[in-house]
Amino acid sequence: MLDHEYDTMREVEDGYWWYQVLRHITTNEISTLAASRERLKLLDAGCGTGGTFAWIARSHPGFDLHGVDLSPLALEHTKRRGFENMMASSVETLPYPDDSFDGLISLDVLYHEGLDEEKALAEFFRVLKPNGFLILNLPAFEMLRGRHDIAVGGARRYTANQISHSMVRHGFRIGKIHYWNAWLFVPVLLWRRFTLLITRDDDSDVKSDLRPMAPFLSRALHWIGLLDAKISATLGLPFGTSVFSVALKGSPR
Repeated sequence: MLDHEYDTMREVEDGYWWYQVLRHITTNEISTLAASRERLKLLDAGCGTGGTFAWIARSHPGFDLHGVDLSPLALEHTKRRGFENMMASSVETLPYPDDSFDGLISLDVLYHEGLDEEKALAEFFRVLKPNGFLILNLPAFEMLRGRHDIAVGGARRYTANQISHSMVRHGFRIGKIHYWNAWLFVPVLLWRRFTLLITRDDDSDVKSDLRPMAPFLSRALHWIGLLDAKISATLGLPFGTSVFSVALKGSPR
């Protein structure tokens, strides 16, 4: 991920509709999985600039939150939010003992170039306690690749079947998996195809699709996005720009 994208992420993520929708559905799942537990040890594997941490801390102030990220810039942004349990590490080699966490989230991380998602999933399984939960979100469909993927270092995109098979292969039991952001699938497809045409191979200053947005527009898109996520999950729509999944740690293979 290009360095300037971390600054962009920190600038926009707290008010940007897409992040808000993802964090809403993520924290809803955490609340369901945690039931009435006030104390839960949770790892954000690839915590970025800390927006998800801030969201979870507001809804679950008693949780013991830990995070790793390979980028010093990302960790610095997260620490400035007041979170201290941060470690510089790849998600392929997590610096924690076996059976350390009740839950683990990893949002749009495994698709980054240079990262071996099979090693990462094996590590996720290792550090989770028995029956611990894993929440993943990943970009969907290679046809949606564009300039945005280049800017954020995205090496691949996924189908629900690919993610499901990978998690099962590593010992996880699938709780749910579905696409979301279906309402923007066609516009995003057209935009990403166009951006590939106008992006040079040697363009080191390429920008992602993240931009500051007027608050009223972000609020409107937020509510549309929440409705889309609900419909996508309920109907099991076969397309969307992202794949969201929840799994539990099963018995070792």
